[in-house]
Amino acid sequence: MFKLNLKIALRNLFKNKVYAAINIGGLALGLTAFLLMLLYINHEESYDTWSADLKNVYQIREKHSFFTPDNQDYWQEISNSRVAALIKQNVPQFTTVTKVDQEWGNGFSVKIDHADPILIKGIKDADSAFFNVFPYHFVQGNEKTALKEPNTVVLKQGLAIKLYGTDRVLGKVFKLVRWRNDEGTPLKITGVIADTNMPESVSFNAISHTGDQDHDPDQVGSSHYNQVYAKSANYIDTLSANKSLQKVYVDFKKKSLAAEKGNFNDIYKNGRTPGLKAIPLKDVHANPPFAINWLNKLKPVIGITIFLLLVSIINFVNLATAQSVQRAKEVGVKKVLGAYKKQLIVQFLIESALQSVVSLFLSVILIEVLLPAFNHQFNVELTFWHNQHFLSIAWQLIVVFIVVTLLAGFYPAWILSGYHPVSVLKGNYENSLKGIVLRNILVVFQFGISVTFIIAIGVMQMQTRYISNKDLGFERDKLINLQTGYDQDFANKIRRIPGVQYVSTTTQVMGNAFNNKSEIVYKGREINLNGVTVTVDALQTLGVKLISGRLFAKEYKQDTINSVVLNEAAANLLGKNMVGQTYGKVDYEGKTITFQIVGVIKNYHNEGFDKAVLPTVYKVTSLGGTSNTNNLLVRFDTKNYKGIINKIEAEWKKLYPDFPLQYQSMDEAFSEILEENKRFMNMIVLFSVVSVSLSLLGLFALSTFVAKRRTKEIAVRKVLGASNIQIVNLLNKSFLILVIVANLISWPIAYILVKKWLEGFAYRIDMPVYPFMLATVISIIIAVLTVSIQARKAATGDPVNALKYE
Repeated sequence: MFKLNLKIALRNLFKNKVYAAINIGGLALGLTAFLLMLLYINHEESYDTWSADLKNVYQIREKHSFFTPDNQDYWQEISNSRVAALIKQNVPQFTTVTKVDQEWGNGFSVKIDHADPILIKGIKDADSAFFNVFPYHFVQGNEKTALKEPNTVVLKQGLAIKLYGTDRVLGKVFKLVRWRNDEGTPLKITGVIADTNMPESVSFNAISHTGDQDHDPDQVGSSHYNQVYAKSANYIDTLSANKSLQKVYVDFKKKSLAAEKGNFNDIYKNGRTPGLKAIPLKDVHANPPFAINWLNKLKPVIGITIFLLLVSIINFVNLATAQSVQRAKEVGVKKVLGAYKKQLIVQFLIESALQSVVSLFLSVILIEVLLPAFNHQFNVELTFWHNQHFLSIAWQLIVVFIVVTLLAGFYPAWILSGYHPVSVLKGNYENSLKGIVLRNILVVFQFGISVTFIIAIGVMQMQTRYISNKDLGFERDKLINLQTGYDQDFANKIRRIPGVQYVSTTTQVMGNAFNNKSEIVYKGREINLNGVTVTVDALQTLGVKLISGRLFAKEYKQDTINSVVLNEAAANLLGKNMVGQTYGKVDYEGKTITFQIVGVIKNYHNEGFDKAVLPTVYKVTSLGGTSNTNNLLVRFDTKNYKGIINKIEAEWKKLYPDFPLQYQSMDEAFSEILEENKRFMNMIVLFSVVSVSLSLLGLFALSTFVAKRRTKEIAVRKVLGASNIQIVNLLNKSFLILVIVANLISWPIAYILVKKWLEGFAYRIDMPVYPFMLATVISIIIAVLTVSIQARKAATGDPVNALKYE
């Protein structure tokens, strides 16, 4: 019986090639989008699963406000350097603890013999216990002794091959230069580990051991911060362990502050509390300190792909039922000959399964074709056939195949198998309104999704145009950021190059902001502002817009002592007419220093548009705050500054031959901020085109079905004198009603979804009406054109052919 049903299914597919191609192609598109997202989800969930031993590894997180984008407390991945020793001594649940230095900047310079220096990212410094916590496989060397001695390093295979052309590098020595004027540290290669074939949270290319991480600093309140990881011998209850960590940490903070003559209750007030906790390593990637986790970020995309798959399935159902007229006589004859309804359902489900198999096969081919573009879009490296989770993905594909086959095939099978043989053999194929109502609902659902997509595209384009053209508060053209600390000698050499207008540094610039909380006292009120330190001409370098007062200037000696400039947000927070006003600030010795406000500037953006500009106070220091801010701003007096940069690089090589120069234009930094939104926009546009295309196919299918079902009615109307235009209008009318209903349903849904998306921006447009109107017009035009093609074909047919059997 199965063989016979399969033969019938194949015969019907070849007989109706166009319908089969549309059916299979539409379903393949929906499956492709869904499977790509399935691959991505599997990739994200596979973080830190490359070894079974990692289930007992934990990351220690400390709650503090250092290095945060808004000066608020967060559970951060970096902890005070004394935390590791604290855990070793006081929390017995953890048997081994290791410290890893946070990677700063854009990499370190590696110098091998007389070759040119190479900038390498992912070289991290750790203590000697690192490989006791993380069970990497050593290709060369021994994990117990590899980091035992200072000034040693373990490379990953990929980096070893990149540097030396081979992974047989044990005993070789290279010089590691961490910053521009660092003399460099010779590191001996004592091990090579295999590259992991799965993503990892603790990502690196090499682990060095200089000895800096082995000893805790003498000062109990040290501001040095590391990543801390702990390992337990067996499974532990994190709730219980975190209670122990919290108690130990609070006691530590009290003792530390007492040693520094600070008051614990003064610092931790108004709801602020110190905090230390451990989270399993497998949860680290899903819980980033400052960003939205990958699942929440992906939820809109997951919803889009599910809707796209549903549109494909609905399209499949509509096309299958559109063919029901042609299959009705077959069903009638089979029932007369003794076929049961169950047998017919099985037959039609086999036909659906066959089409689903072909669609799945095509979607796998499409995945291979589209994966490079998808990897670039999401900044990942996914594979299908060489995936470590291939068996798991294969099972997921089987489940998807079964679900899709049942969803797409069961309703048409039920309808086709339910025809009454007497009725269909007399030529009456449709006596019930149930099928018509359901197909109309499906078309409304399809078009509702498509209209929602079109509205989303319109609003997103308007928001993107708004933020692309928004006044940033500074002039980003002709401005670059040399990613290095401030050096007076180098800065003076650059200033002498023709075409260079300003050279300065600041702790706050687009692409690399270093926010720092600054507590001030103004008219008896304690107020927290964001503190930014600059050189005297940094604000001129940025090209900020002055609202009132003046900017810092070398002519005013007090500017380096007690003068400050506020941004607009800070001025509004403190009051009006702030120029000339003063406020107090308590220094580290407890003395109150008075500062005078000499100017107010317009807010300028240094981060994404999802965050409001912080109320900020600018203060002059000789080095712009800290010398390692990696912000050395250079403004040119011409847009054609490529040749000037070459001269800057030449000066750099004379001073720092062992460390390559890196720089970024402010236009590039601005583009990077917009990049994620641009990628999401491109994906919405792509999915919208696919969704609208599938909706057109569904409408085409239903209009074909209606035209065939109303063949006799059309013939009678033509005999009675109806023109072709009148018949086309007649058929169009019913579909226009469906499209208008779809629009009315989609408007509130689109409004809610788009409004929620816009709320993710601190700076956004008001909800526009134009995209809603445009989506309605587009959907009506598309529907009219699609239906008119089929309606004209039915209208121009010979009525004799439809009526002669009577």
